[in-house]
Parts: sequence; structure tokens; C-alpha cells
Amino acid sequence: MKKKIVIIAGDKSGDIYGGFLCETLINNSSSLDIYSFGGENLAKHSKQLINLLSKSVCGLTEVISSLGELINTFNKTLSYIKKIKPDLIILIDFPDFNLRLAKKLNKQFPIFYYISPQIWAWRKNRINLIKKYIDKMIVLFKFEKEFYKKERVDALYFGHPLLEIIKKENFPAKKIISFLPGSRINEINKHLPIMLKAKKIIEKELPNYQFRIIRPLNMAKSLYNTFSTEIEIIDHSYQAIEESKFIITSSGTATVEIAILNVPYIIIYKLNNLSWQILKRIVNTKFVGMINILSSHPVIEELLQKDANPANIAQTTLKYLQNEKKYNELKNDLSKTKEILSPCGATANIAKFIINYLKV
Repeated sequence: MKKKIVIIAGDKSGDIYGGFLCETLINNSSSLDIYSFGGENLAKHSKQLINLLSKSVCGLTEVISSLGELINTFNKTLSYIKKIKPDLIILIDFPDFNLRLAKKLNKQFPIFYYISPQIWAWRKNRINLIKKYIDKMIVLFKFEKEFYKKERVDALYFGHPLLEIIKKENFPAKKIISFLPGSRINEINKHLPIMLKAKKIIEKELPNYQFRIIRPLNMAKSLYNTFSTEIEIIDHSYQAIEESKFIITSSGTATVEIAILNVPYIIIYKLNNLSWQILKRIVNTKFVGMINILSSHPVIEELLQKDANPANIAQTTLKYLQNEKKYNELKNDLSKTKEILSPCGATANIAKFIINYLKV
């Protein structure tokens, strides 16, 4: 009899990691049935029951405004899981949803949590839920394993999966500045208008540069056209990132992808003001960008909230593109990323661990 796995991922990065893990599991065992609640990457390699990415928002007030739909989705997910009776549940990031789900299931099924909530940065009280309801925590960063060890949580570290997911092709950089405004609608609504205003300033100084929006595949092109029909919109790919001379991106997994591909970039981020005022009082890290957090110093410049304005974005971008020494220094700093995220082969080793755990 086949063993049943349920995988739940509610955002773009979790769907990428989950899809890759799902594919690896299927390729290494014919004795698995995998059900998913996620996005298109998971859907390719599993029986997808709900597309959670279409429900994903960030920011405290933004979540409140979508609460009814989120509760309905949560209840449907819970109902499906109880009908499936899985041999293992793999929760991927998406902590407000996933930790609540773990609590509600209350140890009825074994649960692995893949990609730790950033409880080392904020809402550390979540550690109590993890201790009580999660059987194994699989982390992406070495320091997280040490964090959990001190908290007496069984945490496993295999390296960062992006090292194997991203295949660097060494496409030559062109005179292109790319915008990655986010993978959620409310992020795009906040960031893209600012980026487009910065574009008008930059192109006066760099008239021979092209500009692009790199679109996550879960976002409709029509969304971007409501802001501008004069800028190229290109589907997300690692080639699109590599071909960029410089990138202006929102915070998130994209910042790690860009760093691995060794493309200079800056981070911007804006939230609803109420969300920002609350978060800045409870977040315990100096930085939002993971490369900065891992390096313990600002490798990448971060323009947050009121500092994320068109003039600052343009000025910071021009500082690198008009100064070859600064640009190359940043590339050199980024070249150390792979070492920080090593070893390679994480997903294969995670899949092997899961298959051994399920004895299939």
C-alpha cells in the first residue's frame, strides 16, 4: 500500500521548494501518493486540492481584510486532510496558517516543518507551538539549527535547496535594470508605482538602459498593465535575472536567488503604515534581507518604508551603475553567498530522509 504525504505551501518560494521536493520524492519512490495545497510547482508533481497561492497576502492589516476567505480556506484544508489520513504532513513556511493547522490537528498525524518561521526575528512565542505539535523541523540556514538546538527542538539542516534549483548559465549581463516588486498582490500595489517613478529618474541619467518587470508566474500580466503599458513584462526565469545588470527587488526569497546568480541589487519594502509601526516594535533583527542577516552586516542596501521612495531608489541604483569600483565590490561580496548556503544537494537528502522515515 502506498504511503500518503500532504504538502502545504502558501507562498511562491514555498511552492518552488515544495515542487522540487515533491518531484524528487516521486522520482525516488513509486510507493508515495502526494497531495498538495500550494501553487503551480506543487501541482505539477502531486494531486493539488487547493491553490493556496491565490489566497496569500502579507501585512497585518492586509491579513485582517482577507480573514473570511482565509478561514474558509483553512477549514477546507483541514477537512481534506482528515479525509486523506496522511502518513506524513509537510508544512512549508506560511506560519500563520500552518502552525494553526498543526495545532488544530493536534498530533493526529506526523508533521515535518520545512523552512522555519523566522521566530528568531519575531514572535518567538511560536516556539511553544513548534515544540508541542511539530515532529521535525527542517531548516534552510545553519544558524537556525543552532537556534533550535538551544530550544531543544529536533532540527535538521541539509543546506539550501536553491543551490541545486538554480542552474547558473553565465548569460552575459545586458544594460537592463529589472524590477521585482513582489509575489503578492499587495506587495506589487505598494512597490511597483514607486519603482516606475524611480525609473523616470534613472533613465534620464542612463538613457541607453532598458527596464523590465520580472513577473512571478502566479501573477497575471494584466495586473502590471494597470500601472504601466510602457515597460516590458517578462516571466520569471533565472536567465532573466542573470541578464540584468542591476535589480531593484522587494524583500523575500528573490533576494537569495539574485545573490546566488551574483547580480548586484538593492532591496526595497513598504507596508501599510499600521503594519509597519507594529512590526518595527517586535522584530529583533537589524536587517530584512537574508544575505545581510547571514553576513551580520549590510552587504545589500535596504530602503524600507519612508526610505523606499523614488529619489532614494534612483540615487542608490545610479551609485552602483555609475561607479564601476562600487559595482564590482558588490559582485565580489555576493560571490560568497554559495559558501554561506552550502552544502549543495539539500533536496535529495531531505527526500532520502523522508523516504527512510516512511520506510518506503
